[in-house]
Amino acid sequence: MIDEIKDFYEKTKFKVGQVIEWVDDFGPPINWIKIFFKTYPRMRKVEFKISDCEREFCRLLEQRKSIRDFEGSPISFDSLNRIIHYSVGIKDSKESLEHTRRYYPSAGARYPIETYIINNNVDRLKKGLYHYNVKQNQLEQLLERNLILESTEIFGEANKGNPNFIILTGVMSRTEVKYGINAYRFALLEAGHIGQNISLLAEKEKLGCCALGGFDNDKLSKILDISEEDEIPLYAFSLGKPAR
Repeated sequence: MIDEIKDFYEKTKFKVGQVIEWVDDFGPPINWIKIFFKTYPRMRKVEFKISDCEREFCRLLEQRKSIRDFEGSPISFDSLNRIIHYSVGIKDSKESLEHTRRYYPSAGARYPIETYIINNNVDRLKKGLYHYNVKQNQLEQLLERNLILESTEIFGEANKGNPNFIILTGVMSRTEVKYGINAYRFALLEAGHIGQNISLLAEKEKLGCCALGGFDNDKLSKILDISEEDEIPLYAFSLGKPAR
């Protein structure tokens, strides 16, 4: 990993329970919740009309929201299958692997993102940690045991109701070879593209989902058994049945 990327990652690591202090120049914490907008009052305006949204895709966009409370019952394996495949899988599997594309844009088609699943509540799937083998569209079981305690240590209150967790990491060397120091930025953008796929597919499956940027980086890397010299956690999502 390029030194500048490693340095920035180390300086921005997060720990569960960590208090983020605001900088005085930005004012008191009220600015954390106040929404700001940029406008050009003196410029000519052209009105947009918000039309009725009847199609399925528009409905998913309208109903997507962050769900943080889960009922604790299992989700179906088939739902997880669809969410993972259509978020990060190969979409033209009949092509040679060197020419395949996926369900999200990737800078230079370098595909630095790897996907892991902590299964706390999926039926027909043994509890534990899995890696998604995108090449063969398979889950590879890395750990077979209850990981609810570790989930709480890593994700804190996000583990309320024992949801499952989808974790996205970035293998920086794949993109560094082409884009150098910009690899980190492109990997973050790519994780964001995937995140929207996950969120919309979860809504389609009538499941709750919440994007998570605050987790214990070191503990997550340890349980994934990855070396932060090259592969680093970027993004995570809780996934489960919403509490009624």
